Amino acid sequence: MTEVSIAVRLKAPDPAAMTALSTLKRINPATCPCSLERYDYWRFIKPGGGKVTVEKIVSHFHDIVNPNKQSWSFSDESGSLHSWDEELVWTEVLVTDKVDSISENWTEILRRNKYEVERVMYSVLWRLGFPSGTSIADARERTLALTVTSHRDHGLLANPISQNISLLDPV
Repeated sequence: MTEVSIAVRLKAPDPAAMTALSTLKRINPATCPCSLERYDYWRFIKPGGGKVTVEKIVSHFHDIVNPNKQSWSFSDESGSLHSWDEELVWTEVLVTDKVDSISENWTEILRRNKYEVERVMYSVLWRLGFPSGTSIADARERTLALTVTSHRDHGLLANPISQNISLLDPV
């Protein structure tokens, strides 16, 4: 297996997602999603034992997943989670820092602890749910417009100067 990815979310309502949604409703009410979710997204490149190795890492390092506060799940090869309200049209976007010390540090920590992983990549996964009847093309267009910051009242979730933005393929 070349890559195993997990998505981690808070068990309680996420204050960052709630604040972001409130702000989007204020600055872009016409294009705002009905729902916004935020996940920590971890990609483990070439884990020696595949999902078994990743499960061991998750259970050992509570800085990746704190079982008291967070839940996690594996994502599929496209990055998608496949778990959402069927009444909405969902899009997903990954935001990754171009200079990523979190990934570098975790790669070194796992190597020092003898976990067989070539590299760790950390991102934030934003999931935007739009009203049913919204076309996938329109939802993807809105997602990019709401995500990529270009000035004070356009975009909010990612800065293209310091972050890479990847719109994931719809399911």
